[in-house]
Amino acid sequence: MKKELSYFLCSKGVIDNFPNVAHSKPFKSGFYGDDDIYYVALLCFDEVSAFYEKRMLEDEDWWIYNNFWCNECVPGLMDVSAITLAGMRRNGILSEIAEKIMLTSGKNQAMTINELAEKYVCTPIELINKI
Repeated sequence: MKKELSYFLCSKGVIDNFPNVAHSKPFKSGFYGDDDIYYVALLCFDEVSAFYEKRMLEDEDWWIYNNFWCNECVPGLMDVSAITLAGMRRNGILSEIAEKIMLTSGKNQAMTINELAEKYVCTPIELINKI
C-alpha cells in the first residue's frame, strides 16, 4: 500500500517525533510572545495519526506537554496578493498572514501557506525555506 504524503504546517513536536521526513527550516510565527518553533513538513497523515493515538492511549495529556499538532496545507480561496516574501521575512510568516488577510487559525494559516506556494510557484517547504 502506497503512503499518501501531503504538506502540513506543524509543531516542533511533530518533527521531533518524525525527524526523517522532508521538512522546512524552522521558523517563528512573528507574533509577540510566541516562542514556538514551526515547520512545514511532507507527512503521511495516517502514520502521524496512528502515532498520536498510541501516545494518547498511554497518556491522554501527552499532546499538551509535547506540543504535537499539524494542519494540512490544502487549497483555499483566500486572496494572498497583499502578502510578500519581504513582508514575511520582516514580520514573520504567520504574523504577516494575520496582518494582511486577518487569518489566525492554524487551518487557515496552513491553507494560506499552500496558496502562497502556488503564488510563488514552489512547494510549501520551498516557500518557507525562501523566507
